[in-house]
Order: sequence, then C-alpha cells, then structure tokens
Amino acid sequence: MFISFGGFFVAEVIILVALVLAVPPASFAPPSPGLIARGLGAAFIIAAANFAILPVLLWLRAPLIVFAVGAATLIVNTLLLVLTADLLLGARVGSGPLGIFPSALFLSLANAIAGGLIALDDDYTYLRFAIHAVRGSGARLGRPKDAGHRGMVLLEIDGLSYERMRAAVAHGLMPAVRDLLRAGYCLMRFDCGLPSQTSSSQVGIMYGDNEDIPAFRWYDKRRRRMRVSNNPDDAHFINARHSNGRGLLRRGASINNLVNGDAARSLLTLSTLPRNSQLQTERALDVLASFWLNPYTFGRTLALCVVDVCIEIYQALRQQMRGGWPRLDRRFPSPYTGLRVVTNVLLRDLAVYATMHEIIRGAPVIYMSFIGYDEVAHHAGPDSPDAMNTLRGFDRHIRHIQQTIRHFAPFDYDLIILSDHGQSAGATFRQRYGCTLRRLIDDLTRTDVHVGEERATEAGHSFVQALIAELHAASQHLRSQEGRRIRRAVMRATAHTLEGVEKRRPQPGMQGGDDIIVCASGNLAHIYFNSVGEHRVSLQAIEAEHPGLVDALIQHEGIGFVVAASDDGHVLVLGKRGARDLSIGAVTGEDPLAPFADGDLHCRAEQLLRLARFESSGDLILNSAIYADGSVAAFEELIGSHGGLGGQQTHAFILHPGIAQSDDNHISNSADVYALLEAWKRRGHPD
Repeated sequence: MFISFGGFFVAEVIILVALVLAVPPASFAPPSPGLIARGLGAAFIIAAANFAILPVLLWLRAPLIVFAVGAATLIVNTLLLVLTADLLLGARVGSGPLGIFPSALFLSLANAIAGGLIALDDDYTYLRFAIHAVRGSGARLGRPKDAGHRGMVLLEIDGLSYERMRAAVAHGLMPAVRDLLRAGYCLMRFDCGLPSQTSSSQVGIMYGDNEDIPAFRWYDKRRRRMRVSNNPDDAHFINARHSNGRGLLRRGASINNLVNGDAARSLLTLSTLPRNSQLQTERALDVLASFWLNPYTFGRTLALCVVDVCIEIYQALRQQMRGGWPRLDRRFPSPYTGLRVVTNVLLRDLAVYATMHEIIRGAPVIYMSFIGYDEVAHHAGPDSPDAMNTLRGFDRHIRHIQQTIRHFAPFDYDLIILSDHGQSAGATFRQRYGCTLRRLIDDLTRTDVHVGEERATEAGHSFVQALIAELHAASQHLRSQEGRRIRRAVMRATAHTLEGVEKRRPQPGMQGGDDIIVCASGNLAHIYFNSVGEHRVSLQAIEAEHPGLVDALIQHEGIGFVVAASDDGHVLVLGKRGARDLSIGAVTGEDPLAPFADGDLHCRAEQLLRLARFESSGDLILNSAIYADGSVAAFEELIGSHGGLGGQQTHAFILHPGIAQSDDNHISNSADVYALLEAWKRRGHPD
C-alpha cells in the first residue's frame, strides 16, 4: 500500500505541474525554494485525499458506482484545489464555480487515470474493491468453509499448447502457475483429436461427445446451410444436439464459452444468446451490471485497455520494421487492434470478475475461457513475444481467483487449468503460393463451375457481439428497477460503441457460387461438391465430373494429403507418393500420414477415419503440408492456426492438483477428458 501511495504522490506532482502549464486561469508566483516546498505539500495533500476516497466510501458501505465516486472525486478535488492554491501556492484561481471547474475536472480525470495505472499490479486493492461489489451474496473474509462440499473451477486458456505452457513457466511469464507446480500440481499433455479446434474440443470436454463436428465451419448438406461454430445460432444448434442433462457444468456456471455444458447460469456464452434458445440456463446479467459500474474495476480495465492499445501499436510497428516473417499484410491499423483490446483485456477482466462472483455464490463447478492468447497468436504467431506475453495478465488473475477461493469461498475448490487445443505456426497458403485454396480449385475446374467459400470470421468477434448482446439485455433488465436510468444509459452507450467498432470489420457470408463449397478451418479444409450429389460424393464421382482435379490437389506442394471415400465405402488418404486405406489399414507406397504421426501413427489414422465418417464432413478433406521447420500453411489468413494435423495444434494440456494419476497417453480425443473431470468432480459433489 505504501508503494502504491508513493506512486500516487509522484503522479500528483506531475499532474500539478501539467495543471500549472496547461490549464488556465490559475496563475502562480515565480518559482522559489519555498514555493517548491509548498507545492510538494499541496501534492501530498491532494494525493492523500484522492487515495482515500474509495476506501472511505467502502468503509461507509456507500453504493460504489462510477457516477457516485466520480461526483465525490470532483467535489473533493474542487475543494482541494481552492485550499491548496490559496494557502500553499499563493495562486489566484478564476472567480466563481465556472472559473475553477476546468481545473478541478482536469485534476479529477488525471487522478482517476493515474490511480488506475498505479494499481494495475496491486492485488490487494483489486480484491478489496472487486469483492465489495458482491457483498450481497454473502462474501465475508475468513468465513468457515463447508467441509462437506468441494467445488471445481476450470480455467481454459484457448489455443495454448502443452509445450508453450511449459515454456511460459520456464521463462517466468506465469509465476502463479510455477508456484502451483511447486506445490504439487501436475501438468499433463493430452491429444485433443480431430478437428483441433474449440467447438469440437469444448463440446467434448463438457459433454463427453463431439460427434459430427467436422471443423470450425462446415456445410450442412442435408439442411443446405453453412454452419459456423462462433455464430450464436449455430453454437446453440451444436449445444442442443449434444446436451443430455449430464453436462459437466450442471448446476454450475459457464463464462465466456461457445457452449454451456448444461450450466445453471451463463455469461458471454454464445449458445445461450439466441432469443429462441431452449437451453435451461439463467443469464448472469447481475454480474455484468456490477462489473460495469464498479468504479475500481471500470477504471482499472479502462487503463489496461489504453495500455494494451499502446502495446499493440508498438508490437505491430516493431514487427514491420524488423521485417519478421511470417506476418500478416496489415496488422495496424486494422479492426484487429480493437478486437485484441476487447478479447485480451475487457473480456478477460469481465470473465475473471464473473468467476470470482460465482465462487462466492458457491457454484459447484465453474468453467471460464481466456481467449486473448489465441486471438493474438492467430495474428502475431503462437511463439511470438506478443502472444506469449498475454499470459502474464491471465496469470495475475489466477492469483486473484486463488485468493477468492482461499478467503471468500463457502467451501474449497479444486483449481484446474487446461487448454482445448494448441496452435501451429507458418505462413499462410496464399502467402506461400500466391492464391487461396478457393482460387486454386476455381482455376482447376471448368469455367461454368462456381466455387464458393465462407468468409472467415474470427471467434473473438463473436464474443464482442456476445458482450454487446449481454449489455443490451442487462440494460433491459435494469429498466424494471428504480433509480437505474444512468446505469442503463452507460451500458447502452458502451454497446453502441462496440457496435461501431464491429461494423468496420469484413462481414461474414458466402463468397462466390455454391457448385463447390470450400470450408477452411486453419490448415484443414472440407470441400463439398453440391453439383455432383446431395449426399456424400465418392472419389470416382468427383473424378468423373472434374477430371484431373483431385490429382492436381494431391500433387500441389502446399497440400499434405487428401481424404476421400471410394465407391466401395473405403476411406482413402491420398499422398504424392503413396496412399493409405484407413478402413483396413493397408498402405501402398509411402504412407502419406507418416509426417503427421507425432509418435503414434495408429492413433492418427483412427482420428482421421473418425473425422471422415462424420455425416457433415466434406466430400474431400484436405490438410496442408507440414514443412521442414515444422510449420504448416493455413488456408485462411492466420499465421497461427489450428483445426488439422501438423505441429502443436493437437497438443493440449491439463494442470491439476494431483487429484488422481492419469494416463494421458489414453486421451486421443477431448471427449475423453469429460470422464476424467467427472470422476474428479464427484469427490466433492457425488450425484
């Protein structure tokens, strides 16, 4: 606390100097040693008063909303400015309230920003003011724990591979995780299976079944429509199809996820957003309202957003000046800048705040996702300092969650940290070969054949839209309560601001025709031949309709293998120098799966066979090549990608408190994780 006040005092000196230089009508006597001493005294008084405003209001149990604290701060700074100017500095302040108002307003805003920046690493202050907002739920420091119950908190780091988790700990980026490992936690690797992407992995973890989710985006031939996992309607479709009342999160809480795992309460969960949702879950709008209007969390998050914008500008310019490769053509300025800030800071802080709230409420199981690393890694590369440094902020929040469990939870919780998949790096297919996969197929087919592709939209944008939807819903929720007009106005204004940011990005939709549809998900692509047949089309039928197409794709340098079904129903993997019949395990020539075996060729063959047999899989399935440096070539414009095979994209992890010895070699599908977590969960809440 003394360090924080020291920083506040130094900031106050700088603010007063800026006020003297920039804000009329204050006029000061010529500089002298006595004047400087009195000026430092004035800075000390103002710093002490501003430092004490929030604790005093907290002690008085005043309603901590942004406007109440802002008004109190403005009144106090107006009085302090008059006092210190007249008594200490001998200055003449402008006559009347209007004359002093600009100076007082400047002083209040500057102190708010300085306080937010100084307190960024102040865990004590963060917990004190964050917990204050949920006192009504029974939060009480040191209350006795219920020894008869034990809960589970699962924190997912989207897209972080096992190897990069180990590297982050080794390089000091995650000291909280390092301390967990020293305390006896176990870090185990597991294979998330195919496809290596969030919707398949998260559904598997939460329901124990991820059947017929062939990719992040695919074409539903039977219903003749595109499916995109981060579209709320499609997320609801996926969730409803797999929900059976036995989801991992039953009676618990889902925060910042694609699906809700049968949770009783949800916030920022895409599958719960559609108005016609049939999922039995309560949207935790009360948490959203308390976060948004808590002056400490509001100011802290605002300050962090400003810092993150500056970091992104610096990192983008540094990458461009150094000529690093691979890199995206235009990283800044672009819509990604705003997306990064929202996913890496705003959604992270809100999700952690909601997690703390649910711990204090006593939710039996809580699952929260941090998507910031995955988002930055897509654009800067999964091994880049830009992506790896996002883990610092999340690691700090891990400590906040630990402290909430220790001091405020009604019973003990097992804290588990996991990932849904990893990422693989590499220049994109277009960067390497000068054309997209859609353009390549278009060039290889007749001119009367129309090739279409769904424009890619990143998962982060959908969570921004989820936040917008939740803000509107929370605003409507507050309408029925008296005295909430200002709160509703702020939430609506924030939602409208985010809507303006979202309008700047390319909108999703089908590009081109639909005779052939290309659905790319990282370095995996499903190709659907609608003009050939309404159901699964065989290899022979494709070759008859488009002679030479399949062979040209196989021989292309950027394509590692092609999967197709023959007329007799056998699933074939076709490579440049050989083929494998997945149905019977026979190999002709060089095995095209060998470069992707990752130590277990049989497992890879089983995973690929399962994927190819999904009803919704493409008539052709393509996987990019894996290059000598271990990189892959995404079929969408992302230099960090996942979805297929090659590199670390299938290497997920679980960090757990040594609950039971687990044989990670037996996990070749994220659906296997469900049974493991259910067994652990039953220790505290037997069904």
